[in-house]
Amino acid sequence: MNIATNAYLFFAGITLTVVGAYIGLTPSEYLSQLNFQTNISAAAMSEMRGMGGTLLVCGLFSFMTIFKKQMASSALIICLLVFSSFSIFRCLGIVVDGLPNQGILIALSLEAVFAFLGWTLWFKRRFREVTRH
Repeated sequence: MNIATNAYLFFAGITLTVVGAYIGLTPSEYLSQLNFQTNISAAAMSEMRGMGGTLLVCGLFSFMTIFKKQMASSALIICLLVFSSFSIFRCLGIVVDGLPNQGILIALSLEAVFAFLGWTLWFKRRFREVTRH
């Protein structure tokens, strides 16, 4: 694994872990930033905790693969898919629902950068594998 992939997995892992922990452990605080009222249903809180937990686990897995090189390819794919899906569906939301607040637009920008970097690393890796054979 090269230094660029290690750096990507480190920063992607930290980002997903921190965001996932924040959403999963404090969903009402997260939702309050989005102008949700204080009487959020248990179902909505559960959905947020589930999403946050998923991001947390993906982030920890990504971060862990810095030390377990044999799983780095899987972590790279997970990260690029997570960041790509957030980017794609946030853009779909903009088309369907209109522009969100500045915080969501900043998140979209970061997710798009992580998605682009992930795909770039993945394609470079695939190209190296094809040219070796």
